[in-house]
Amino acid sequence: MGPLLNRRRKQALRLVLEPVLPLLGPSGRRRAEAQVNPRGNRYIPPALGVRGFFEALKDAGTPHVVLRWFEDLPRVGRGHDVDILVSDEGMATIEALLSTWPRGQKIDVFSVTGANGGGFRPDLLSGGVPGFPPSRAAEILATRIRDPGPWSVPAPRQHLLGLAYHAVYLKGYQSGLAPDGGTPPRQEGSRDYAAVLRGLAPGAGVALPGEISLDSLDRWLGDHGWRPDPAHLEALKPFNRWLAEHR
Repeated sequence: MGPLLNRRRKQALRLVLEPVLPLLGPSGRRRAEAQVNPRGNRYIPPALGVRGFFEALKDAGTPHVVLRWFEDLPRVGRGHDVDILVSDEGMATIEALLSTWPRGQKIDVFSVTGANGGGFRPDLLSGGVPGFPPSRAAEILATRIRDPGPWSVPAPRQHLLGLAYHAVYLKGYQSGLAPDGGTPPRQEGSRDYAAVLRGLAPGAGVALPGEISLDSLDRWLGDHGWRPDPAHLEALKPFNRWLAEHR
């Protein structure tokens, strides 16, 4: 079954199951969720909404950072997720606010060390693999700035470095960036990472490599102390074919 047909099948199943959820009990609900959300994705419930979610985090005093694509919040583009970073301790508050029933705004949550359910792609990578090196995740949280809304965003330097990190180590070929200067991109990305990075660099006060590719950004991130250590890179390889082929 192709991805589109599989997605439509799960959407149809959700519509069938949703009216009877209150009758299923805890175990029945878990089985239903496993059918329509096998990856265990998290969602901001429609009744709470994106702004309400961040207002709740603010009221709870839970430090957090919206990692990227926050310029239009609380509006989120169709088909896109919200990506946030919180402390390991903040995961308890997060879990109390979110749902695994696939309605509302999809959200990916990273904790500093990957603990307490805040790892990268827990459906694929076991052991709570952190999205960022913990020291860099702690840096992103410590230098966060308050946006006009109730959410916090990265400081300009951490925003630039974090977005480049995301493109190279968490997306790889899926970023749409060329592997190197002599090779075309393997696939089209959903964002123009090269253009966005170039737009962020002046405000961050950091010079990018003249040629933007996965290889050049990997070396550039290493020069700035943002390349994961070998064990972390190895743990990310099952999800990143570029890493598996080049590191």
